[in-house]
This record gives sequence, C-alpha cells and structure tokens, in this order.
Amino acid sequence: MRSLIEGGRARVVVATATAAIQEMALRHGIHGIPAIALGRSAVAGLLLATLTKDEEQVTLQVLGDGPLAGVTVDARSSGRVRGFVKRPHAVTWNKDLAGPLPILIGDAIGRNGVVGVVRDLGMAQNYSGQVALSTGEIDQEVERYLIASEQIDSVVRCDVLVDSDGQITAAAGLLVQTLPQAHGAALVEFVRDTLPGPAFTKVLAGALAHGQVEPESIARTSLGDCAQGMQVLESRTVEFFCPCSRERAEATLGMLRQQDLKDMLLEDNQAEVTCNFCGAKYRFTELELERIRRKHDKNPGTA
Repeated sequence: MRSLIEGGRARVVVATATAAIQEMALRHGIHGIPAIALGRSAVAGLLLATLTKDEEQVTLQVLGDGPLAGVTVDARSSGRVRGFVKRPHAVTWNKDLAGPLPILIGDAIGRNGVVGVVRDLGMAQNYSGQVALSTGEIDQEVERYLIASEQIDSVVRCDVLVDSDGQITAAAGLLVQTLPQAHGAALVEFVRDTLPGPAFTKVLAGALAHGQVEPESIARTSLGDCAQGMQVLESRTVEFFCPCSRERAEATLGMLRQQDLKDMLLEDNQAEVTCNFCGAKYRFTELELERIRRKHDKNPGTA
C-alpha cells in the first residue's frame, strides 16, 4: 500500500507479506533465524520496489561475515518477491527467543560486509548503490542505505514474527519517506523517534492477535496522529513468484565451458540445475547434455 500523510509532506509504504514469506521458508526448508532474516529482507525489498509508479525490480543483497553469510532478494513493484539465504542451515533455533520483543539477527548476518541495492527500471542502465554493514539488522541497514546512498530521509521498520517452533506467523514492513521539496524532514524524524523497532513489533503482534494484519491498519496504528487524513494512493497484492524455467536452466548450462560439459558427460551422464530462489530442480539427460554441448560448440564465442 502506498499513501501520503500530512498533506503530502511524506509518503508511507506498507508491505504485508506473511503468505509469500511462509512459502519461501517452506521451499527452502528453513525456520527460526534464517527465516526471519529472509522475511525481513523480502519485506524491505518490497518496500524499496514500490517507490515508483512504473514497473521496477529491486535486488537487495545483504552480505555479512556472520554464519548466514548473506541474503539476496528480488522484489518487483507489482508485489512479486523471491529470495534465498546463502547458508540457510547455519543457525539453529532456540525456542526461548520467541516472545514480544524483536529477535536480533545481527550476529547471524554479521556486522562486517555490505548492503547493496540494484534498481532495474527497464532502462539502458540500472541504478546501483551500497553501504557498509553496521548492525546486521535488516531494517536498520536499509534505512541507512536510503539516507546515505540515495540521500532520502527515511524510516524503515520490518519484522517477522515466529511461534515457539520458529515458524512464521506474520511479516510486515513500514517505510516513511520525505518527498522532494515537501519539507517533511521533521515529520520523518518524529516518526523515527516515536516508532522504534520494538514499538513496530508490538504493532505487528497486536495486528496478528486481532486478525488484522492489513497495510492500512498497520500504518494507522504505527503512525498514530500522523495518520490522520492519510491518503491511500494504491494497493497491490504481494505474492511469491520465481520466473525460473527449464529454458533458463538450459541457458545456464550453455554458459559453461565446453570442457565442463564434456566432464559432465564422461563422469555423470547427466546434470541437475537447482534454482537458488525457489529450489526448483531441472534435470538434463546425457542426450540433452550432448545436444547442448553441440549447440554451443557451433558458437565461435564459446570457450
């Protein structure tokens, strides 16, 4: 949901993505900290991707020196999202972590590394930027990125709630951002001060308890008096989506060196390509590998 507050002094974007992130976690077989890291990153990516009216794809990468190593998310302004954790099973779940406070994941992500964002607007060149990691907490890192790299005063709050077994029960995020020449800096600073991370977690937990994990309700509860007169501009459905296909998997094999394809034929007589984003597996027989090898052997640009 995209909206304006205080007569257009700031824009507010809310993304609720519980079902999409539950499916992502199921596909990757993760729960607990890895699922929280993936979910918060996915929600943050969705917030970043909804800042323009045009079709936009955002790739958000958080790469750290913690055991999870990194998280990569692709999000589109249409509401489609996918993602994966680099080392999804590197952190075990402790049931004692479940509770009313935000679960800190900085140790799992790491505090040395980078946050990178690539924006694809369908033009000749993409826009990209990055900042160094600081806390390892996803929403804090994305907020720092927006302020430092894109130079837009912003507040980002994202959280994923889990039960005692580490299974996802709710996921949502909030972005409040100044608009050009709207003089909304003081308003954004007020929201930053009055809505710390634990307060947003409390808002999301309350919404879940009342069965109202809806964007407008979360925005109004989070912003309080600032949401009076909020103008909702647009709402879109969030869903998991991965465009991988057998044809793309074949193209990936086709980019291998000729010697690598020959080795596959000699050693395994088959090949399997697994999509990092959704876990789909594409198997190719010996005959199919030979066809791919011969096809690309005719290409003079193939090594």
